[in-house]
Amino acid sequence: MIESKLRPKVVLWWGIGLTLGGLVLTTVYPALAYGVMPQNLGAGGVDQGMLTASSYVVQLISQVVPPLGVALIGASVVMAYVGRLLVPAGSVHEKGAAPVE
Repeated sequence: MIESKLRPKVVLWWGIGLTLGGLVLTTVYPALAYGVMPQNLGAGGVDQGMLTASSYVVQLISQVVPPLGVALIGASVVMAYVGRLLVPAGSVHEKGAAPVE
């Protein structure tokens, strides 16, 4: 049987990474985007359009990525719990105990 590489620990780290990445993007992007705009020019024309478009993209990402990360964290907890429940009784041995057949 083909063994899946989808492990609870991997899912947990992806969840943590997506959650933190989404939150950092949400907090850092506005200051970075408005800081990069030239101050001597009025915000009009192409630069304003690009800023608005990128702002919409970041808003969409910030509404999707952190909840997805939190859902992955919860899924990893469930995967770990169910994985422990599905371990066959004979495969877990205490230290020094003889295997049960």
